Amino acid sequence: MADKNKKENKDKRGERLIRQIDRTFVPENTLALWHLGQESMVFKGSGMIAYIDPYLSNAIDEQFGNSPRNFETPISPELIGHADLVLITHDHPDHLDPVTVRAMAIASPHATWICPAPVVPQLAELGIVPDALIGARAGDMIDFRDMRITPIASKHEEFETDENGDHKFLGYVIELNGVKLYHAGDTIGYEGLVEALRPHRIDIACMPINGRDWKRYQDNLMGNMNFREAADLGVAIGADLLIPMHYDLFAFNTENPSYFVDYIHHTYPHQKFKLFVPGERLIYAAEESDEELELGNEE
Repeated sequence: MADKNKKENKDKRGERLIRQIDRTFVPENTLALWHLGQESMVFKGSGMIAYIDPYLSNAIDEQFGNSPRNFETPISPELIGHADLVLITHDHPDHLDPVTVRAMAIASPHATWICPAPVVPQLAELGIVPDALIGARAGDMIDFRDMRITPIASKHEEFETDENGDHKFLGYVIELNGVKLYHAGDTIGYEGLVEALRPHRIDIACMPINGRDWKRYQDNLMGNMNFREAADLGVAIGADLLIPMHYDLFAFNTENPSYFVDYIHHTYPHQKFKLFVPGERLIYAAEESDEELELGNEE
């Protein structure tokens, strides 16, 4: 009976979150965000709902063992019937989860999927039809309805490309409803990244903070920025709000987010940041530019 009640409560939590996403009103020049754990996020604006790197199962532990989630998924993927767009940054199973992809493909058959060009065959094998699938290439902008997406090369310990020179790891700069969001995917900092991002005038920068070390590398766990590097990058590109990711889901590949908070507090005391509880909502309003403020004063 206890297990049955636990399952029912989990289902109800997922349904409530789906209803919250559906009912959330997003005014002009704002973006609604939900963090679902690891690097899984939902964002909503201009009447569109998009998911990034949804890992909403326990598939890694079930397949490989010793990889349980630190918390249950906030949403069951079978409930996600409202997705207009799903973005995948790379093919590691905590970012491209076959269980989640198959379930979402059935629940949201109208959704468009964007992934690195070398990853297109993997999504096709999971049932995403060609007309719904877009292969992304670093630097080549993609316009999807009222959204503009600029893929940014990511260096997950190293750059990896296919025979065509297309990057297998990407981040995305997303411009929607007057807000610009950078989701880094999995990456370390590298020469040229700041220069690639700064011209976009990023409002929200979402970056991994779990770091890297030789032990995890020997265990085939490719590393990312650490908390200092993520904060430094966010400040260097002029982002208004920093959101740390990739620190909460797996005990063997995590980081204490308080280090991120402490570093910002002492090094960049005026920098805004946000730590999420899984499933928590944030509604972000873009700051008016100097040009908009001047125009408003003239009127």
